[in-house]
Amino acid sequence: MLTKVHGYLWGVYLSVLLAGCGGMTAEKDVAEAAQKRWEYLIAGNLEQAYHYYTDAFKQATPYEHFRNNVRGTGLWNRATVETVKCDDSASRCTVTLDVTVSMKMRGLSKPVESSDRVAEVWVKEGWFSDWRYIKE
Repeated sequence: MLTKVHGYLWGVYLSVLLAGCGGMTAEKDVAEAAQKRWEYLIAGNLEQAYHYYTDAFKQATPYEHFRNNVRGTGLWNRATVETVKCDDSASRCTVTLDVTVSMKMRGLSKPVESSDRVAEVWVKEGWFSDWRYIKE
């Protein structure tokens, strides 16, 4: 009887420990995925960026259509993940990024940079799924 109780308590302890670590791992993993997607967008590597979208998006939007409708490649200069907030289930996270564009303006010797804060939603579609960006 005592070993069953110890085994049960050990299982509860491990569950709590792993759940506590899951949130931090989720935030780190989402931050890395969001940063990588933006690096691909900035570099114009749209095929790699497309990989980070949800399966539902990819089913509704073939790659060729996606590629022809992306606006900003060549203007985006950098993107930096600022915050990641995950819900209690650690399967849906909101990422806040600072995205900077660089535009050449007539009469100016250097391009003008402008930054804006962008919010993105990322989801984990299943236990073994990678994090995916939801285009809203």
